Amino acid sequence: MHGGMNRVTLPVLDPKRYGLDKQERFKFSGILSTASGEGTLQEAVQFLEKTYCDKISAEFEYLEEEEEIEWFTKRIEQIGSENVDKVMQVALATELLKSQTLDKFLATKFVTLKRYGGEGAESMMAFIMELMRLSAKDGVEQIVIGMPHRGRFNLLAGLLRLSPVQLFRKFKGLSEFPTNVKATGDVASHLISSVDLNVGDTSLHVTVLNNPSHLEAVNPVSMGKTRARQQSLGDGNYSSVNAFRWGTKVINLQIHGDAAFTGQGINQETLHLSALPHFEVGGSIHLIVNNQLGFTTPTERGKSSRHVTDLAKTISAPVVHVNGDFPEMVMKAACLAVEYQRIFRKEVFVNMNCYRQWGHNELDDPTFTNPALYRIIHSRRTVPDIYAAELVKLGVLTNDDVANIVETHNGWLNEELKKVDTSKPEGSYFTRQWSGLKQAPAAVTTWDTGVEQQLLRYVAARSVAYPHNFVSTFASVVKTSGGELSLSATRC
Repeated sequence: MHGGMNRVTLPVLDPKRYGLDKQERFKFSGILSTASGEGTLQEAVQFLEKTYCDKISAEFEYLEEEEEIEWFTKRIEQIGSENVDKVMQVALATELLKSQTLDKFLATKFVTLKRYGGEGAESMMAFIMELMRLSAKDGVEQIVIGMPHRGRFNLLAGLLRLSPVQLFRKFKGLSEFPTNVKATGDVASHLISSVDLNVGDTSLHVTVLNNPSHLEAVNPVSMGKTRARQQSLGDGNYSSVNAFRWGTKVINLQIHGDAAFTGQGINQETLHLSALPHFEVGGSIHLIVNNQLGFTTPTERGKSSRHVTDLAKTISAPVVHVNGDFPEMVMKAACLAVEYQRIFRKEVFVNMNCYRQWGHNELDDPTFTNPALYRIIHSRRTVPDIYAAELVKLGVLTNDDVANIVETHNGWLNEELKKVDTSKPEGSYFTRQWSGLKQAPAAVTTWDTGVEQQLLRYVAARSVAYPHNFVSTFASVVKTSGGELSLSATRC
């Protein structure tokens, strides 16, 4: 299940070493959380292998409280046999297919866009969907999310319902601000969301923070904003009711890349603030989108520990490992994480092993730096296609259903793209608690740079000039806009 690791058979786990007969029968009650009260040793071994050595596993034996160890043992042994109902399966398949459709659409319409797509990691949508459902069901009112670029557009335009027009405007170089605002925004991959969702007939507010390109720097900010929201909503010790615990109304979700999590020291600093009196938020939930590459560095060369999540052990936080090729298992991993956080109000990690379909961004060619790995990746089916085919085989969906989901979403994206040039962005700020603030006027409208305007125009034009034969030779690196070659650059 873990990238770069071969499955090893340990002699210490071989029943023969202890003179045990695999056909001997034992009572399982009080030992294993199985449906049957007894069975053979062979059946017990098979159950344990399926529970801990298959598509999902967990590390929790180092937890400091016996109650937590017993809880984790019981739940992970139960959760494998819990079925996902058909309604949820259809919703999950739909979300995965929409995510994939968006990536393919952007690859076609915005050829040179660095979108940091979710391809290969689509199951993160399964994780977030289940996290939102279970949190809302337990009375959580708000979720604050800190995340990097990978899969950001997929989440914003998918589960968080951000209008694709806003994305497309940004991709075309247009401002996300109203015309009366004299400002320019951040890069497209740092777009944010603050939205009220209806999740299971319950209102849930979800905020995705701005993400600086210095990866992981957003995580302490997300904790700080969570704490601030808890204060404004009277959560935890800010409550007038003593029964309130931290994280009753607001929780924090941190999404990490595997290389960034192990490589950036800010993560250790933030984790060691997580249980301190003036910083705690009731336990953040962490999802590591482990595509087993850091730009071009393989996972085994990017860390000195066995797992990317080993940093979590410094604060005795449990870790659930899950194979991202199996979206339903990722949902179950989310269930374990949310249930643990809701019961114990402590940090918890999910390490989702997956892959990255293209380079670090879509303009990089990973076949140069990781040829063997990408021969495997480019020869396999995608996660959404595999899951959709599985549901067709089970009779939950038909091939026509799958095609309709893709065609409908693709058609909708095309219609949204047509609206870009006539759309007028509205201000998303100065609402709610900020409604009393006013936009500052433009104090300076012109600047005396000391350089003639015509000279500046000439320098700017020459800085993007290219030879007349450049397009045919290096077409893939020429800036495009909406799939067409930009005419803003001048030819020599």
